[in-house]
Amino acid sequence: MIANAPFPVSSQDILVVDDTPGNLRVLSDILHHHAYPVRTASSGRTALLEIDRALPDLVLLDVQMPEMDGYQVCETLKAGAHTRDIPVIFISGQHETDAKLRAFTAGGLDYITKPFQAVEVLARVKAHLTHHRQEQTRALRSRLLEEAIRFRSQQLVEANHELALLNQTKNDFLTLVAHQVRTPLNGLLGAADLAFREVPAGALATELQQMFEISRTRLLELLDDSLLLARLRLNPPAGDPSTVALDEVLATVQWATINLGAPWHLQLPPLPAGLGTVRGQADLLAKALLCLVEICFKCQHPETPATTGEAVRWTVEGWPDSVVLTLTSKSHRIPPGDLPHFFEVLAASQPFPGGDLGLAPALASQILQFIGGGVEATNLTPTGLQFQVWLPRPTPVI
Repeated sequence: MIANAPFPVSSQDILVVDDTPGNLRVLSDILHHHAYPVRTASSGRTALLEIDRALPDLVLLDVQMPEMDGYQVCETLKAGAHTRDIPVIFISGQHETDAKLRAFTAGGLDYITKPFQAVEVLARVKAHLTHHRQEQTRALRSRLLEEAIRFRSQQLVEANHELALLNQTKNDFLTLVAHQVRTPLNGLLGAADLAFREVPAGALATELQQMFEISRTRLLELLDDSLLLARLRLNPPAGDPSTVALDEVLATVQWATINLGAPWHLQLPPLPAGLGTVRGQADLLAKALLCLVEICFKCQHPETPATTGEAVRWTVEGWPDSVVLTLTSKSHRIPPGDLPHFFEVLAASQPFPGGDLGLAPALASQILQFIGGGVEATNLTPTGLQFQVWLPRPTPVI
């Protein structure tokens, strides 16, 4: 009489191997009664043929059989690439520890001694079938994930290749446009310059000449800044190893402000020497700082020039891993709506008192990102604007 136990119906295939017909019949009846599909084999060689025909989900394997015993059958299964993962439960009348140890050494997962109980057999079968199904599911998910990763990686390689081609095309196009625009522009500017020489001297001629010079300088600067900004964005650095003495860069910036601040009659106060080196290229870093200084100057009203050094100030703090440069202007604030996007291209919604900012904010930010640094803009209370510039030190060689 087979005990009625709460074991679920399963469609998993079980192969029972035993050379004793009575044992085959009893085990088959136990499993059939609980709706397990069962195949039988009366010898080790017959079992291997059955397994070759269709892989089972579990093998119940008798140890003592003529010609080819259960250990040999199990070792053969574990040696095969397609059969090594089939769980094997040994069934034997041998109770000795050596017999059990040999069974586990051969690759068996479990060992049931005769005479066996139906409940025990069903419990062991259910546990190993559940584990086997979980392992199959896990292996399938792993293969699918590997395939998805491989497919996605190939897509990324192709996308990166296409992006590189697109970036190169954009770079070539911008270079061509810059060259083609500059050529006719130089012609127009040259013709205008010649025309001014024919204009009779006078206050009006002088005023027009000054307007022309300012516009020419602005046009050429805007063209150069546009091309530089595009190149920086299209060609991000791969760890630029360049370093520069910060004292030299700040001296260049301070000297350049003599002309840059002419409409406002402003100059930057001197900074302490011995600030050490920072990462970056001298010309690019000076350009970024000049852009920020220009913004600070444009916070002032040219028609009311400052006579003290308090209108635009800069201070510096040196640290082992970085230098923090602070630029402060006390005469203007960024509109609150513009502040989060201030360093984006043409993000300012209105000009500063001293004129349009152009590409200065975006170019300064892009250059500083290029060298691994950054800049942050803050409105001061009750009025004023502050830039904090972070400049990284060179990475020490170990």
